[in-house]
Amino acid sequence: MTFSEQLNGYLRLLDARYSTLAKASGLSVSAVSNYVKGEREPAYNSEQTEKLIRGIMTLSKEREVDLIEEKVRESLQNALRNGVNVEYDVYLSNLSALMKALDIRSSELAKALSFDPSHISKVLSGQRRPGDLGSFTAATAGYLARRCTTPADVRLVAGLIGCEGNELDSARALCDAIIHWLGTNTAVTEDDPLANFLDKMDTFNLDDFIRSIRFDDIRLPSLPFQLPTTKTYTGLREMMNSELDFMKATVLSKSKKDCILYSDMPLEEMAKDPDFPKQYMFGLAMLLKKNLRLNFIHNVNRPFHEMMLGLEGYIPMYMTGQISPYYLPMPQNSVFTHLLKVSGAAALEGTAIAGHQGDGRYVLYKAAEDVRHYRRRAEELLDKARPLMDIYTADRREEYLRALHDSLRKDGDRLITHSSLPLYTMDEATLQKILDSRNLSAEEKEKIVNYSHRSREAAETVVLSNRVTLTVPSLSREAFESTPLNLSLADIFCPSDITYTYEEYQAHLEQTRRFAERFGNLRIVYDPSPTFRNITYKVIGNQMVIISKNKYPTIHFIIHHKRMVQAFRDFIPPLKDNMKD
Repeated sequence: MTFSEQLNGYLRLLDARYSTLAKASGLSVSAVSNYVKGEREPAYNSEQTEKLIRGIMTLSKEREVDLIEEKVRESLQNALRNGVNVEYDVYLSNLSALMKALDIRSSELAKALSFDPSHISKVLSGQRRPGDLGSFTAATAGYLARRCTTPADVRLVAGLIGCEGNELDSARALCDAIIHWLGTNTAVTEDDPLANFLDKMDTFNLDDFIRSIRFDDIRLPSLPFQLPTTKTYTGLREMMNSELDFMKATVLSKSKKDCILYSDMPLEEMAKDPDFPKQYMFGLAMLLKKNLRLNFIHNVNRPFHEMMLGLEGYIPMYMTGQISPYYLPMPQNSVFTHLLKVSGAAALEGTAIAGHQGDGRYVLYKAAEDVRHYRRRAEELLDKARPLMDIYTADRREEYLRALHDSLRKDGDRLITHSSLPLYTMDEATLQKILDSRNLSAEEKEKIVNYSHRSREAAETVVLSNRVTLTVPSLSREAFESTPLNLSLADIFCPSDITYTYEEYQAHLEQTRRFAERFGNLRIVYDPSPTFRNITYKVIGNQMVIISKNKYPTIHFIIHHKRMVQAFRDFIPPLKDNMKD
């Protein structure tokens, strides 16, 4: 008998709901719900299991049902599969960190272990648990060890699991170290790069950023920048100086040509410098102040954490809508690293041996003939690039709505995480009542009502032919009053926040439940402690991700790159502290 079956048997015997058991045991309602549904299990001999046992015994006394505590403990502990003494959430977090570090997708792991891809996807998301966790861990660790084909891979994993690289001198040693680390209940300390990216986007406020760099006070200098027509830089520190000199030369020129910027140089060493990131971002702000268009060709063939570190750093720039991000679909040379940045007034070019950029050489050119030469090369490079993401600000509203409409025709499961409740689950009478009670113009009300109709029709069309998992916040009054929610109106770039009362929110939450009951393809996950409060993201099959930031400012990103789409499909949002039960 499985753990969930055993637990459900006690609930039937006690004539109790899982919410009642949650209250009696001191666990969260969502945690007990997951145990009852078989979507999660507590660890063998864990505090969570003991709390469940105490809760069952408390209810048995209240309801005068004769149960023996040791028998209850024995039945639940025996039902926990494999008896592995590991916190399963920590286990999943650590396994996810390893896979991201080595850039291993769930489909690749499934193929290596001869599992169905959908099963592995559910295991990694916490919806299922392997029947034999020990065997699964050994097989997974063996594959991960075999995938460490370079000294750099071994160093990366050694740093993650807390070993010295020289201790892992064979695949067997590496495999044993991974098995031991996954089973130690020691949570990984390395941040999830995708979580960091989303968290920065969630909390980013463009107004605060503009004030912090005093963007409105920036005055473009008019004095000429004294720099020879050609200047050579050698070493890591001078490479950083070459980047800053390139931006100075561009800002101080009269040219208004757009910039083409490419680099596959490693970012982590530069990011460690206490001053360079700030200076670099200020230089980009100067370019934007000059109203230059920036075409960034990102290197997405880096290790995943490094790629996301680079993208995370550009979030403030993305929010301005003056940046067009691209990537090269073909793999880059693994021996040399390159840098090529061109404006209308300067060109910066450099190469280094991979892993030794400190010994590289970088040359800044200002002579017109040199700039024309490198501009042609940069334009040829841009012709080979593809858009990494489409960015839609309010001035591109109609283009975004067309793109959103086109996404409806894409086949594939949808994974949608809302920071509020979707407007299409609210009935018309409730919406009209909310709008009438706010200080809105007739035109604003009509726009919102029309959007509600369109989005409801679109949602019903999607769930009729695709499976949809929708995660929505299910907040207590205390949590809601701490951070109230607004109506989800980012798709129409609504300039006003329309904030729920708690009663309105509860009514809409109940309507969301009823909406889900109408469609067999729609599964709703109720999250009492949402990780993100200002963004919604939709994963559409294996084809695209749509990230919507609700305010400060409202902006939408549509990502097509398969590696990033897969990362979102595999993404497990970090738990809040009050959700660890």
